[in-house]
Amino acid sequence: MEINDLGFNQDFSYIIMSSSAGYRIFNCEPFGEFYALGSDKANPKPTAFLRILFSTSLAVIVPKGPSETRVLHVHNMKQNQKICELTFPLDIVDLMLNRKRLVVFLEVGQIYLYDLSTIRLVKILDINSFVQADGTKVPVQAALSTDDNSLLVIPILMINALTDLLETASGGCGENFSHGESPVLRPTDSTVINSISQFIEFTRKNTDTRLLKADVITLEDIQNDSQGWILVYDAIHLRPQLVYKAHDAGIARIAISHDGNSIATASQKGTIVRVCHVESDSTSDFAKLKISRVVNLRRGHNHATIYALQFNHNLSILGCSSESNTVHLFTVREKDELTEASLRLDDNDYSSEEDSRSGKSSLEDLNENLAKLLILKQPDSATANKDSSLSYFSTFKSSKKILNNLYTKSLIKKLPYRHYLDTLIWEKPQRSFAFVKLPEYVPSNKHHKNVEVGFTRLGLLMLASYNTGNFYLYRLPKGNTEEREECGLMLQNSLVG
Repeated sequence: MEINDLGFNQDFSYIIMSSSAGYRIFNCEPFGEFYALGSDKANPKPTAFLRILFSTSLAVIVPKGPSETRVLHVHNMKQNQKICELTFPLDIVDLMLNRKRLVVFLEVGQIYLYDLSTIRLVKILDINSFVQADGTKVPVQAALSTDDNSLLVIPILMINALTDLLETASGGCGENFSHGESPVLRPTDSTVINSISQFIEFTRKNTDTRLLKADVITLEDIQNDSQGWILVYDAIHLRPQLVYKAHDAGIARIAISHDGNSIATASQKGTIVRVCHVESDSTSDFAKLKISRVVNLRRGHNHATIYALQFNHNLSILGCSSESNTVHLFTVREKDELTEASLRLDDNDYSSEEDSRSGKSSLEDLNENLAKLLILKQPDSATANKDSSLSYFSTFKSSKKILNNLYTKSLIKKLPYRHYLDTLIWEKPQRSFAFVKLPEYVPSNKHHKNVEVGFTRLGLLMLASYNTGNFYLYRLPKGNTEEREECGLMLQNSLVG
């Protein structure tokens, strides 16, 4: 039996396996089989994808066959009743859904957006094909928030000049489209946006880019600048919300938190995972998203393909699996963390006139003065040896507390040239506080994940293996030590029977 797809539902209550035999659904807490189809070897029901809406009975199923991967079934599993069936022009390569939207990705490079409540097509978005010229298939790199805001996050590199993603729509391509019909692209009332300057948010990652001085920034400008730009698209109001540069290299994996306020990305290098915390600048439906904070997480120094990124329930931990067969766990929010408002530096707290007079000499002077202020008294020989044994993590934690307390923040706000502080290396990328070394050998596969990552509400780590079909449950360390700890295995079960 071949596993075609593995995944958790939106709240991690179910783990779902789609295979060449059929599909199986398991409860996660406590672990146990909930539903199965195709267990009879004489009558298999090959399944490509299965998605369940939270803990409801609504399921979206894509069978696997010569032409069946173009057909999508919406089922009520409790009543064992098919609600509707949709047929697409080409193969389906991925599915995503929440309470508001069903998102279908086609191999040809199209994204179909449906209103899930009525199975009504509201938009067809054109992007680049998931099949390259040489026939190589490109995995889908995108994420849909599970909240009702329905933010769709995709790499800018996947967008072409003919895309509808950079349009604002007053209508839609499927206003008169009823469920059960085959989707057809129709004219829209969309307004094409030639400049995307209004959606771009610059971070300290790209303060030196030439785009900062441009009056008008187009899609071509962004794609020529770097492969690591990200687009956040509002799938409810059908408009772009935010464009920002996450990495220099191309994007390998994207995850979005359950509340839609944190976006994690990994580049194709796989050394740094970057988490951007975003927030709306107003309460309006058409408010622009702003980046309030960026957290850098170091997976390792060697290049590796990142297969999975996943936030836990309270958004304090990010799980990351890679081809190194190790799952890293990072802290992305401290328990005693200050509110985002206090951590941010208000742009109105300093004069732009002072900025215009600043230059390289000012930056050098400021660096020198800050260095003098932060130099501590030289330790005596008795304590020097003890201090030298401190790890990087204790040094990082101490400096972080100094720089992120309210008193330091208030002083920084009053400093002239304070925008230069972004160029100082105060906080190095955070290391993982815990890890799991997979108890099995998983060969590297550029086109398939090794494991899926999930978290229980009790804070336990769940892993599901594509290679063996095993389900693992791990206890996370308390994180009180400065060194990384290995998670303890609590439970192991098979998903394949």
